[in-house]
Amino acid sequence: MIDITINPTRIGRIGACAALAALLATAVSTPAGAATTPGPTPLPTSATISAPALPPHPVIGGPRMAEQGIIANAPGLPDMASPEWVVADVTTGQILAARNPHGRARPASTQKTLLALTMLPRLSPDATYTADHNDENVEGTRVGMVASQTYSINDLWYALFLRSGNDAANGLAKAGAGGDLAKAVRMEQAEAQRLQAYDTTVVNPSGLDADGQYSSAYDLALFGRAGLQRGDFREYASTVKWQFPGNHTATGTPQTSKSFQVYTENRLLAGPNAYDGAIGVKPGYTTLAQNTLIAAATRNGHTIMISEVFAPHGRVNTDAARLLDWGFAHVGISAPVGQLVDPVTPSLLSPEDTDQGVLPVADGPLRNQATAFHHSIPLASGQPLHWSAVAGGVLLSVLALLGFSRGIRNRRRYRRAGALR
Repeated sequence: MIDITINPTRIGRIGACAALAALLATAVSTPAGAATTPGPTPLPTSATISAPALPPHPVIGGPRMAEQGIIANAPGLPDMASPEWVVADVTTGQILAARNPHGRARPASTQKTLLALTMLPRLSPDATYTADHNDENVEGTRVGMVASQTYSINDLWYALFLRSGNDAANGLAKAGAGGDLAKAVRMEQAEAQRLQAYDTTVVNPSGLDADGQYSSAYDLALFGRAGLQRGDFREYASTVKWQFPGNHTATGTPQTSKSFQVYTENRLLAGPNAYDGAIGVKPGYTTLAQNTLIAAATRNGHTIMISEVFAPHGRVNTDAARLLDWGFAHVGISAPVGQLVDPVTPSLLSPEDTDQGVLPVADGPLRNQATAFHHSIPLASGQPLHWSAVAGGVLLSVLALLGFSRGIRNRRRYRRAGALR
């Protein structure tokens, strides 16, 4: 059973207009007679993809991102155990060094950052979700959700980022997709393409090993940078502990009904080897993926981020710390070797939103930060937007004007329902 407190109205006509806008944006962004850049491949399934393969599109991030060895313009890089990694300046998106950045690998729980980017704009933290038996019994790490119990979306985000709960991932995915897990996967895939994370193919929302589920160090860096530009994402990703509700159903006991604390699994955030200035983001581990990590820290006005995949035990965090040190020592000094690209469009609408509205975040401690870029890591000025983004923005503005009066009515209804206050 799913209980979502927000009940958005249908936006079928707006969805159709959005699809038309996407077609028009493509036409505007491609001059007559110009060569057309190939688009991303169709959404894959576990039956169609069984092994990593280079996607058939131009290399994203600059020509050097096609290289498979160490890519750097300065010496002194640490000896990294991971075969694929990226170190970048979050503010500018400049990649300071990398190794095989577009090599496809299993993401493990770092993929939960893509789930967050997909669903944070669509879910109010004050909304609720009622767990089912599939959530309670999901494979892998769980925070301890109980079937038939109702949880706040806010609690589930903390469970996702701190405990890396696959039960929370399932719940959040279904909460944002009207209960349809397959639809949630399609929404994540659409978000990956919006971010130009074309190495990423999504099969489940948690990052569990699955045929056809892959990403890359470059794409993980895109997820990390996009996430750190959201205040709510940054809050969840940097929290060390959270009080999670106990079992309040008929199966609960005096002991299990008590709330309990969940602690971050990010050893760079807390513990004896915590990294000075660390702000997240997300570690991961599965048998096939080994250790994966997106990590970021802020020092002296700079925010540096690293991503690494397939790292062995005992090295993932120490290597990350050394790579962050190198990044801080060379930011603004070493010439960049590539660029973390911006999304192709600022729109959060995807083909999966034709029957579900995209609502603002409700009042609360994160509301004013939810859709705004974090003040300490603004996007670099002077970087040209993609023409498709410009055209998309103009056309979306036209759509907004066409739907203005309806939007006012919907806003009033949402306010009555608790989505806006």
